[in-house]
Amino acid sequence: MNDIVSIIIPVYNVEKYLERCIESVLRQTYTNLQIILVNDGSQDSSGQICDAYAAKYPQIEVIHQANGGLSAARNAGLECATGEWIVFIDSDDYISAHYVKQMLDICILHDADISICKVIFDNDGNLNENNFKKSDKFELITGREAVLRHFGKVGKDAPLFYLPWNKLMRASLWKDLRFPVGKINEDIFVSHNFLYSARNVVIVDAYLYAYFQSPISIMRSPFTLARLDILDSWYEGVRFFTQVAEPEFANIAHRIYLSRLFDAYGLCGKYLPDERDIRKSLRRKAVETYNTMKRINSYIDVTQKQVFLYRVKWFVGRYFPAIYYVLFLRNKTLI
Repeated sequence: MNDIVSIIIPVYNVEKYLERCIESVLRQTYTNLQIILVNDGSQDSSGQICDAYAAKYPQIEVIHQANGGLSAARNAGLECATGEWIVFIDSDDYISAHYVKQMLDICILHDADISICKVIFDNDGNLNENNFKKSDKFELITGREAVLRHFGKVGKDAPLFYLPWNKLMRASLWKDLRFPVGKINEDIFVSHNFLYSARNVVIVDAYLYAYFQSPISIMRSPFTLARLDILDSWYEGVRFFTQVAEPEFANIAHRIYLSRLFDAYGLCGKYLPDERDIRKSLRRKAVETYNTMKRINSYIDVTQKQVFLYRVKWFVGRYFPAIYYVLFLRNKTLI
């Protein structure tokens, strides 16, 4: 096996963490790597750190561009990636030395297009190789089953599927696919697409990726209108599966979209009470979507009992929004 693996690392104002990320990639036991650092208009020393590493290591390439956001940086990396496989790593995160080798080996062994590993959530940034956990256990599923997991069939496992950075993916999945520029929750805009396009997906029961929970993370910032991007991301699933003539998948995406609409309406009332026009628009979309979804009687990913519970929740959201907030949103700050 001598396939090139292209590792794409978007970089923006991460001088405190960048070297840790790059060093973890340079320590990989699999060495046929193209390491792409995309400096997305950093205003600190991140750009200089990238250039210093590129001068020392020939496998590192640096792209400097004006700030366009995470999606623009990842897209720039995809444009110059030459590997048969793609890995995304966020620049404040880091990986086990065995990450690429184990993820690639298991893809080749089982003729899979995507491998997914478990994630360590790190608050301190002080993990070492001993904290990562290798495992020979795995689960082999189809891309279609991965789509169902993405939409939440296995509950808490859903984030494993819609995140791009705990995966190794065949580059052909990204031939005509790019992240939406200017959006947050950009992952959900594209994840249903690459999962659906995969023949087989391997879930590795090993903790090989460390996600650093930075105190300035976007997902820890206050609730803002920008968070409503997640509504567009879930509706993108409706559009995609309608386009590829997968009505059951489109129904599932529509179900998630409706629940998020009710959530968004309630949270806007709590955190953005002055945005009356936005709340009015959300309410109108929620009612329209409710009227569509109440005519659908079954889903391929849940039991009839679960369908009934969804319908009860939606009924409360449609007719009793104040009660919906108390029951489902009182302790939430995210859609």
